[in-house]
Formats: sequence, C-alpha cells, structure tokens
Amino acid sequence: MSCVVSPGKEGQEPKGKFSTPVLDLNSQQHVLKANQTLTINCRGRWELSWALPGSLARGQDGVKLEESRCGKQRQHYCSQLTLSSAQARHTGPYRCRYRHQTHKQAAVYIYVTDSQRPFVEEQAAIPDVVYMKEGKPLVFPCRVTNPNSIVSLVKFPDSRVLTPDQKNIVWNSRRGFVIRSPTFFYIGMFSCKTTLNGITHSISYLTHRPVNKIMDVYLNSTSPLQTLQGNSLTINCTVTAEWNSRVSIRWDYPGKANTSAIISKRIMSSKSHMVFYSLLSIPKLRLSDRGLYICQVSSGPVSRATNVSVTVYDHPFIRLKPRQGAVLQAHAGQKSYRLSPKLRAFPAPKVIWLKDGKVAAEQCSRYHVDGNSLVIRDVAEEDAGKYSILVGIQEHRLYKNLTLWLVVNVSPRIGENAVSVQDPGSVPRGSRQTLHCTSHGVPPPHIAWLWQPASEHHTRRYDLLSLADAGLMRVCVGVYAYVPVSICVCVCVCFLQTVGVLTVAEALVSGVYRCIASNSLGRDELDIPFYVTDIHGGFSVSQKEEPREGGDLHLTCVANKHLYTNLSWQQVTAPAEATPPGPFLGGELSSGEFSDTLSLLLNNLTAGDSGTYRCSAHHLLTGQNTHLDTQVTVTGEPLNHSDHHNDMSNQYRHIYTHTQNCFTQPHIVI
Repeated sequence: MSCVVSPGKEGQEPKGKFSTPVLDLNSQQHVLKANQTLTINCRGRWELSWALPGSLARGQDGVKLEESRCGKQRQHYCSQLTLSSAQARHTGPYRCRYRHQTHKQAAVYIYVTDSQRPFVEEQAAIPDVVYMKEGKPLVFPCRVTNPNSIVSLVKFPDSRVLTPDQKNIVWNSRRGFVIRSPTFFYIGMFSCKTTLNGITHSISYLTHRPVNKIMDVYLNSTSPLQTLQGNSLTINCTVTAEWNSRVSIRWDYPGKANTSAIISKRIMSSKSHMVFYSLLSIPKLRLSDRGLYICQVSSGPVSRATNVSVTVYDHPFIRLKPRQGAVLQAHAGQKSYRLSPKLRAFPAPKVIWLKDGKVAAEQCSRYHVDGNSLVIRDVAEEDAGKYSILVGIQEHRLYKNLTLWLVVNVSPRIGENAVSVQDPGSVPRGSRQTLHCTSHGVPPPHIAWLWQPASEHHTRRYDLLSLADAGLMRVCVGVYAYVPVSICVCVCVCFLQTVGVLTVAEALVSGVYRCIASNSLGRDELDIPFYVTDIHGGFSVSQKEEPREGGDLHLTCVANKHLYTNLSWQQVTAPAEATPPGPFLGGELSSGEFSDTLSLLLNNLTAGDSGTYRCSAHHLLTGQNTHLDTQVTVTGEPLNHSDHHNDMSNQYRHIYTHTQNCFTQPHIVI
C-alpha cells in the first residue's frame, strides 16, 4: 500500500512540500484483521521518528522500523514501519514526526479487529481506577478494536445504562466514554459492555475523586519558644483536611541529621473533615537544638507549611537597663506616657513598678502595667518623681531593679490671673509701689517685665523693661526710656514657684506693666494697670467756698484722666428715692498732668440752690458709670470773700505740695 497524504491531513502545514512528514496511507484510520501484516512508509525533509501506541515499544511486540535516505538525489529521509502478525493490543495511533520538530507530524489510527477481543485493554482481576478531577472531563478508557462496535456504559449496582447524548456523555471508539462535566453521580463502579458473536464482553472501572484540599495547618505554639538546655521540647503539628484526603507530614529542624527528635503520628475523623497529628518530641535539649522547626504538609499537588522558632539558653538570666537614660521627660496634659526600660529575661520574670517607694498601680488608677512597661494616662504634674522597676525570677533566685526619674514639664501659669479681677483703682503720685508676679512651671519660667506708657496705649506696643534669669537676681535700673523713675526688679525661685517683684520707687508715669512668664512649653502673661493720680482714690468732688446766700460757689469734680471720662454735673432732687437726676449743668473742663477737672460755678446763691449735686463719670477699665454726690446748703449769713479765698488757697497748696527727691534706692523684700 502506498499513497500521499492529502493537504488537509492533521499536522500538515500548507506552505512547501514536506513541511510535515507524509505517509503512504491515504486515510486517517485503517482497519486490519488479527495476524495480518501492515507496512507504513513515511517521507520527509528532515530526520524522522515514530510515536507508537502507549503499550508498544520500538523493536518489540512485532514492530520493526527501518530508516533510509530517499529521493532522486537522496535529499529526503524515509522511515518504514512494519507491523507483523498484528494483534488487538496494536490498536492505536501511529505518528510519524520530525525528530527535532515533534509538533510537525502525520498520523494514522490503526484498528486490529479480533473476534474474541472487542476491547483493546483486557479486564484485570480488579477494576481499573479512573480519576475524577475537578474541572476536567472523566474518561472511561474502554477503547475498541473495531470502529463499528456498539458499546454501552452501565452503572453498578442498578445496571442503569447511560446513553451517549454527544453533549455530556460522548462515545469515542478511540478514547472510550467521555463525561465532559462529571458530578458526584459518577462516583462508584461503572462497566463498558458490548456483544460480539453473541457473547457479552465487559470491562469495569472504579471512579475515584482525589481530595487534596488542606483546610488548616497550625502548631500548638504560635509564638517563639524559649527554654533551657536539658529541658524537654514537644511541638504538635495539626492538619485539618477534607474527607477522603491523605496528607504527608514532614519535619525540618536543626537536629534532624542526628535524629534527635521522636516523631509520632495519628489520624482522627469527624463529621466534616479529617484531622492529622504529628508530634515532635526532644527529651533533653542541647544548645545545638535551637533554630527553626518547620512542619511541611503535602496532599497531592497541594502543600503548606508552618514554623516556630526555638531558643535554647544555657542558664536563666535577667538583663535590665534604661532605654533612653535614667531621667525621662513628659509634659502635663500628655494623653499617655510609657516607662519602658530594656528588659530581657528567661524564664519570664515577675515585674513590679514602684513610685516613690510604693506600688504604682495602687497609688493611682491612671497607672497600669502593660507587659514590662508602666503606662501613665493623662499625665499630670504630680506624676513626676522616682519610679523603680523590680524584676525577679523567684525559682532561680535572680533579682534586679532599676530606678528612673520622671520630670513632668508644665507650661507656665501666673497665679494672679486666677484671682478675680477687681477695680485696679489708682496709685498716689510719688508713692512707692511693689508689683508681684507669681508663676509656676517646669522648668522654672523666665520672668520678663514689659511696659506700655498710657500715652501710647493705642499702639498696643510693649517695650522690654528688664529680663531676669531664673534664680535669685536683682537688677536696679536708673531712668528708663519711658519711665523716669527708679525701678528694681527681683526674681526668686523657691518651692517650684518663680516670683517676679517689680518695685517702683516713685510713681510718676501712668501705664500698664506686663509680666511674662515663659519656658520651653509656653508662656503666660499678666497685665497690671498702673495709673498715677494726684487725688485720693482717683475721683473726688469738693466745694471751693462756703455756700452763702447772695454769694458764689465753685463745685469741683476731679478724676484721673486714664481711668475716667465723660465728666458731668447734675442736680439730684431726691437721691434716697433714686429719682432721675436733673439736666446736665455744664461746667468748665480743664486737663492736668494726671487728672481732668470739671468746675461748675453757681453764682448769686439763693436758698433754692440748696440740694444734692452729682458728678458722674465713665470708668474706662470696668466700663461702668459711677458718680460722687456733694450736698450744698445755702445759709443766710453773708460771706467774707477775702478770708474764705485765703483759707482755700492754703488748703490746696498743702494738697499739691510733694517731695522732689524721686530717685531714692528702693528696699526690696522677697
């Protein structure tokens, strides 16, 4: 037999002659009878090789191959396959292909019919196992020796015949029955059956669904293990897997080469899964046994692993030292602060924290121990102090302690700001005044005094008066640029308070003194109004003459110009009954160095001018209106104007006389 394979043959490429090998059989399948001989010739451009049915071997089982060069110029390669005394087992595909390009091939399927053997494979003593894998078709490989054989697929034990529908159940004489989408229905015993010459032949298969899913792998300890040499070690590796699964558990560990460990296994089942245990035990540990212990689990192509680190010490120990020095710093208001020294110990020690010699957790609910650390919540100033950590391993009589000092930094606060604000009033002209500024903070605040003259109040500018460092320091300054008086500034630090004292030897200039207390955390300010007045209390009224009928009377209202404004005179008819005062009476306003004066002249007095006269003013600092009343009683006796004038002049001359010695050295008491 000889023929050239048509261009549409499997494996051929359309471009060029002999792009794929060519067989001398002109069909894709060929049927022989048993004991016949078949010769197949293959020709190609390059060296050739044959792929035979799986059960056959080259040079054996009646298969003979001969290779040669052919063609007019012997430019081609030829290979001849001879099948002598063909048998049913010779049924299958025969492929001729290029040796170095195996995907280029020509194939023919050979059927060797046998009247006593309809199936290629013979039935074994026990059913063959076929595997049903997830996502893949299930094949019952009952190939036949005759392409026209009629074969049925039967399920055991109810002998149900499964009819091929060419959709899910497909019959193929070269492969057998193919189930494209197998379900659990196909788990069990199945048979391929056919009748030949009145005799029924069958071949049976047992389907098996391999399960490889490993649900979980874990050790009895998830944290690193620490122990002493000479102690025993036991690690349990537990594996959970699906029903019908089989797993392999293998250990890798430092002493594996010396087989220092004893490994035991057991299997348990539950309603939903299988549980596999592997127990690794080392009766007496050595230092060389420290390292990584790995439990490796495999089930078919699936594998998982888990591990734990084992540290072996030669003796118990405690190592304790500060992490960031012995003096620690926090700040008041901090949400939490952790005192955490460096501690390494084995076995696990008992840890006790003390504050100032007492158990910390018992002193305050804000203290709690977290592991080896002491955590302070909502840090406050009273948390400052000495903290000690006591570490002990009682069974080995090992003890150590460490003392840490905690400094709680506090932003400065000036105590006078906490006192309710009162009317600052005024200071007498030429008087000696001492101003205090008491501040608290950690570290101790620096005190700075600033000054703003009343004449520059609208600029909101403060100039540095003096700056005294922490500690005890006196700085006496002569005539300051804006304050022509003697000043002495003192700062005293004691009992965690910093007191700034500013002494004005002679009050001559009005303004505002500002005390600033500052440290690394912040600052606080205190403004002290300082208004010099030449009248008592900063606000007064007076009568210049004695009110006599027919005479004149000067009513004088004097108010400190930096504290009061809007001076006015009114007559009040019934002050006890809080009746509204009468209309404004006017007057002459004059301004002095320290005060404003509103003078009201009542001339040609009569009895009807008697009554209560009120001077009203608006207080600039408090925002309140205030007043002073004076009672005028006009008498009938005439007044000797000359004598009264001399008497009042002497009185005012006495009031406004003052000492000119304004730069005396102040004496400061702290």
